[in-house]
Amino acid sequence: MVTKNKYLLRFLVLFIGLITIPFPFNLIPNLEFVQKSIFELYQKIVPWIGDKILNLEKPITIFQNSSGDKTYDYVLLLILSVIAIFGTVIWSILDRKNRDYEKLNYWFIAFTRCYLGYFMIYYSFFKIIPIQFGEIAFWRMLQPYGESSPMGLAWTFLGYSKGYNLFIGLSEFIGGILLFHRKTKLLGGLILIPVTVNIVAINFFYDVPVKLFSSELLLMAVIVVAPDLKRLFNLIVQNKPTNRRDLTTPIESRKLIRGINILKWTFLIFILYKTIDHTTQTYKTRQNKSELYGLYEVKLFTLNRDTIRPLLNHEKRWRYIFFEYPNTIQFSRMNKSRYGLNSKIDTVKNQIRMTEFKDSTKTYNLNFKKTDSTLNIYGVFRKDTIYCETKRLDKKDFRLTSRGFNWINEYPYNR
Repeated sequence: MVTKNKYLLRFLVLFIGLITIPFPFNLIPNLEFVQKSIFELYQKIVPWIGDKILNLEKPITIFQNSSGDKTYDYVLLLILSVIAIFGTVIWSILDRKNRDYEKLNYWFIAFTRCYLGYFMIYYSFFKIIPIQFGEIAFWRMLQPYGESSPMGLAWTFLGYSKGYNLFIGLSEFIGGILLFHRKTKLLGGLILIPVTVNIVAINFFYDVPVKLFSSELLLMAVIVVAPDLKRLFNLIVQNKPTNRRDLTTPIESRKLIRGINILKWTFLIFILYKTIDHTTQTYKTRQNKSELYGLYEVKLFTLNRDTIRPLLNHEKRWRYIFFEYPNTIQFSRMNKSRYGLNSKIDTVKNQIRMTEFKDSTKTYNLNFKKTDSTLNIYGVFRKDTIYCETKRLDKKDFRLTSRGFNWINEYPYNR
């Protein structure tokens, strides 16, 4: 049993059920409308609760973006928690029989480990295939430590090492896979508890806005292990022998058991295929580089035929030019503030056509001349005639990405 306290069990069943909606319907082809309908309902209820009941100072207007810790998410969690509490009270009033809840406990854990296993497998491939953190961007290389956000610092730290990403990804993957078999679910849970604890710690202590969701995954890992906590405590802490746990299923029909197993392994194969396909396609897209890919340090800059000295307070002089992603060019000013534009590069005419992000009617055509180590750009840009000569830099020119791994260190290389 997850817990012998039937009131706590009822609450956990309702709470986990509510926060995991619309799983698994959101994974099944042609059933995406279920998730859409539920999210549309939430987006009507949550702002109303925030305004009419909680009296929030600002209206809730942001529904979906990369943050999972928005005001919207906290209010939604509050709503679902209150519903789970009231549901527990009503359930307890209507059901006063002395039940053991063995079947409920069985299916509750089965659902929880399927949900947790799916997300661990899903996120593992974003680390095994280096997507989540990715290669350190050129602008990150030039950003002072003190100017980075805590999350930016964490992303640089995690993105630096493909080996560490592989280690974390494989830990998530192995733990997630093990959850799908009754005989290995305890091992899977024991692997995933420290994995999710580490994720939660990073999210909290580096201000990564996935605190709520990662905490929920940690709770689910604890729920999976909960039925064996007493046995583990006796064995590890008290050094006492422990009894073998009965892994029999409450389902009596062999045909039903066989059907459930077929459904379970079909689901696992499906999510593996879907996740691998999605991550590999994403990785291939990320591998597309700009035709002028590189970081270029501006050595000479003329503005309306006047040579501009590299003074840190000059607002128009470029310090660096970045070509990292397709259809995008970025400029770093002398004070290292950045701005970018849409770009289209014509390698036949040696021209760069740039468009302002916020105003597509404003376009600029600059000519360029490129060698392996230099890039010269000239033309009219934002009503100014510019000409600049640059030197190409590579990521190997930075200590962070050139140091590499060393078995032998006569002295600590801490710079």
